[in-house]
Amino acid sequence: MSTKQSLLLSALLTAFTMTAMAQYPTDEVAPVKSQKQTELNKGKITLGKEKLLTAEKLPLKISDIEVVSALWDTAHLGFISLGSRWVPATPDKAMTSYLSEFVENAFAHLYAPDGIKLLWVIEDLRIGEQPGGVTEKAFIRLKATAYGSTDGQHYKRLYAMDEAKLNRGIGLTKKHHQFIANVFTELLQKTPEKSGSLCAKSDILAHHLQTRQVPALTAQMKDGVYTDFEAFRNNSPAFTQFEIKKGEYEYEWWDIIATTPEGEKGRVKSCWAVVKEGNIFRYVDGKLIQLERFEYGYVLSRYLKDSRDRSRAAMIGGILGGAVGAMVASGSGHMVSADAFPALKVNPDATAIDMETGAFIF
Repeated sequence: MSTKQSLLLSALLTAFTMTAMAQYPTDEVAPVKSQKQTELNKGKITLGKEKLLTAEKLPLKISDIEVVSALWDTAHLGFISLGSRWVPATPDKAMTSYLSEFVENAFAHLYAPDGIKLLWVIEDLRIGEQPGGVTEKAFIRLKATAYGSTDGQHYKRLYAMDEAKLNRGIGLTKKHHQFIANVFTELLQKTPEKSGSLCAKSDILAHHLQTRQVPALTAQMKDGVYTDFEAFRNNSPAFTQFEIKKGEYEYEWWDIIATTPEGEKGRVKSCWAVVKEGNIFRYVDGKLIQLERFEYGYVLSRYLKDSRDRSRAAMIGGILGGAVGAMVASGSGHMVSADAFPALKVNPDATAIDMETGAFIF
């Protein structure tokens, strides 16, 4: 074969190889992620648009469903595990639109002209996870109250729901949208209870929003020792002169030493929370769990990146020296179990405080 023929054959083989590579990419080429998967990797939960239920499965005819958000946290649905990271689970749009659009897509096909109009007041919608073990665990809570109206102006209370559910399986992070759809389907299928007097919509909303009107959510928390949850809600510390000392016998145990108005000092035996230099801590079994106010509630600081960054910066800068710095360091990392839902028989990791009961919730 001549040199000219060899060069021509080499060029043809090179062109064929490049074409083959373009048509059949190697396994090393990463697949393009779908928009939904990309959003999930950012912690965003996108709800489905499919129709749910059929009319014969409803306990009564409905003409419309209006959704009102009375959620204490409109930015988060909870916190989920993505690999080794805990990230906020968030709606993919403003919360009211998020819920209203889902309900419209799922249930509008059930509306009948001679039905009643439903008003759903959503007080809590929360998801959580517990990875690891043989199977993963996913949690969901829906707290809502339903009202019905025949004229769109005056409503009667029909039913209420406050349930936390446990789901087990694999790959549950991808299934939270299904769990949310399931609880709203259950809400729509609840049997109406005997209702009382008619109420105006404005009175109903005022009733549900009054839980936000407590001093712990409307004023700056006072430094001091709070002996129970009611004192905390009312921003009324039992002791304003106190110190926090390292326990003598157990690792990471803190003692709260208060001084009475008469000048007597003693260890506080019943302590629910302490506020020191504006830092808020829930006191649990000798440990200090740092909290931070977020919208209309309190979240464990370890889940809020901004809070972690502020605490770290304060410690590095020497702003919170000595005991307070040590408390921030230890109180930001402690894990504690949610105790608000004993019926689950599994304790999810707590992420926040229920501002009606003081219990830990996921």
